Amino acid sequence: MSYNNAYLPKICIIFIISIFAILGLVAFILHFTQNKSCNYEKYKNYDKNAIVVLTRGYKTKNKYKKLLTRNKHLEKYFNRNISYIIFHEGNIATEHQKYIQNKTKIPLQFINVKDSFNFDNTIKFDPDTRDFNLGYRNMCNFWFSEFWKYVDGYDKILRIDEDCNYMSDYNIIFEQLDNKVSIYGHYQNDGGNHCTKGLNKFTQNFLKMSGFDNIKSRTPSGPYTNVIGFNVNKLKTNDLLFEYIKAVKESNNIYIYRWGDLPLWGEALYYFFKTDDHLLLNTIKYFHESHGRMING
Repeated sequence: MSYNNAYLPKICIIFIISIFAILGLVAFILHFTQNKSCNYEKYKNYDKNAIVVLTRGYKTKNKYKKLLTRNKHLEKYFNRNISYIIFHEGNIATEHQKYIQNKTKIPLQFINVKDSFNFDNTIKFDPDTRDFNLGYRNMCNFWFSEFWKYVDGYDKILRIDEDCNYMSDYNIIFEQLDNKVSIYGHYQNDGGNHCTKGLNKFTQNFLKMSGFDNIKSRTPSGPYTNVIGFNVNKLKTNDLLFEYIKAVKESNNIYIYRWGDLPLWGEALYYFFKTDDHLLLNTIKYFHESHGRMING
């Protein structure tokens, strides 16, 4: 009896501690579950938002390293209410699509956009732009003139290129796009006059033909478009923008002079929108692998 009585207080203490531990664990689980529910409730209207990329197909799977790394970085802030879309030129084999999907927990949608890459072989490139191949010009044309038809069912999109490892919370971009036509993390010139030959003059002539006068000239520059968010719905309400896009496309100058999507979007945002309609956001943080450059790091 004395032996049992001696251990009774210790047993009671252990029992009480165990009860509190169990209650604490239950409270933690409930708190975590509620927070997860709240997060998804917060983003419940994100089903018309998409993160998009244009990529190419390769003969061997090891060539997809940049794309796989990009996708892995997106996992940290994965949101099941967002669509994750991979545009391709019809040359990513089904086997390779499965391989890319198996390398990430994010559900991917592969969309064939090869109909937007019908290049007119009669177009001659300006000699000053000979260092840029057809693929690059196709990409610029796609991200200014062609992508619209593939995002028709979405309200907002965030372009994150395959060579960009995105590190900050991209859900915030979609929130802030509610009141902006575009959001980006960096703004810059486009690498020299040989890449924007005649661009601003073309824009000024377009505006004059549309009835505007006293048009200010500018040196072509624009948002760093390898990561850029667009409020598709707001952009679609600007008829003049789409008349300009049509004029640019019909001129073939994206191909002739290698007008990039960076300076083209710079022209569009400068001339067709107010300054506070778009936003340079320095909390957008990513590494641009092709240029070895950290943005807002």
